[in-house]
Amino acid sequence: MKNSASLLSNWAGALLLGVASLATAPAHAQQATGSSLGDQENLRLLSGGNVSTAIVTVDKRYEGVRGTPFLLPIWAVGDILLTSNKRVTAVPLKFDVYNQQLMARRPQGDSIWIDLRNIQEFTLNDPRAVSGQAGLHRFARFKNLPDQAGRVDFLEVLHDAGPYALLKRSGKSLLKASYQQAYSADRPYDELVDATDYYLRSPEGTFTTVKPTTKSLVAAIPPVLQESLRAELKKTPVRTETDLVNAVSQLNKLAAVSK
Repeated sequence: MKNSASLLSNWAGALLLGVASLATAPAHAQQATGSSLGDQENLRLLSGGNVSTAIVTVDKRYEGVRGTPFLLPIWAVGDILLTSNKRVTAVPLKFDVYNQQLMARRPQGDSIWIDLRNIQEFTLNDPRAVSGQAGLHRFARFKNLPDQAGRVDFLEVLHDAGPYALLKRSGKSLLKASYQQAYSADRPYDELVDATDYYLRSPEGTFTTVKPTTKSLVAAIPPVLQESLRAELKKTPVRTETDLVNAVSQLNKLAAVSK
């Protein structure tokens, strides 16, 4: 069994490297081919003696992709709770939020992708966090979010100490390069930028999309709690993620009193 596990792990690592190589090959090939053909055509036109002929130009300003698909750009030690209820502790992890994939680094130094279907939840402990910042990120498995029927997502649990839970979906979107037209943004690169969604889970298990504003949160709760929460939030309006976490904490206190 030990040899089989070793062979499987080696195969998975090799597959990962192979996929990574295949994923990057087309882009490099296309860039090299385009530049080479353009340069050859320029030389052909010049060597023909007809200098007045228009020279074929190749736009070489494209700078590739900026940003990272990972939640954290570094390895973060975390724990994994499997669907079998077994817990794997102190594993170096990276969470690819662009593709919703989890990568683990093995003791021998190579990396493998972990099948998220076998995971209930996992944590990432950001070693860069300073005092006052949330260094521990806990992700749990959720299904049937708004407009995503049947889809499973791993959301960060920001607050769940009560009947209402605040969840965060950390994602990335690809902002395409814009530099070839007259009124372009002069951005010769693609960029992966943060795309964040927040969800309020009710005591009944339904999900409502919310934003870090007082109006959005109040609209997501039952009318019986709206006036009380609105009055509380007049003192501390919701403008940031931290404000939203504190507001949901206050909501849970009000919900407990109203029972």
